[in-house]
Amino acid sequence: MLLQKKTLEKLRNLINEETEYRSCPQLVQFFNELGFNDTYRRGFPSRWRYTDEKLSRINGTPELDKCIRNLFAPVNYIGRIDEIDKF
Repeated sequence: MLLQKKTLEKLRNLINEETEYRSCPQLVQFFNELGFNDTYRRGFPSRWRYTDEKLSRINGTPELDKCIRNLFAPVNYIGRIDEIDKF
């Protein structure tokens, strides 16, 4: 699956804060589950820049599908399952 720029921007917003707020260390953990090997440390880029870079790198690969599946996994919405349809 290959997403257009505007769709990637929306996905970035969903990952960073719309589904839940993710701090930089949480974003690193999220993307490391997709095969990256990053470490959060001083001088880390902004959350949106980091997420944009990672989404750009996985766009058009099977990891993008895995990213979307991880983002919307029902286990992440326990107690608020009705929100999945909204997103």
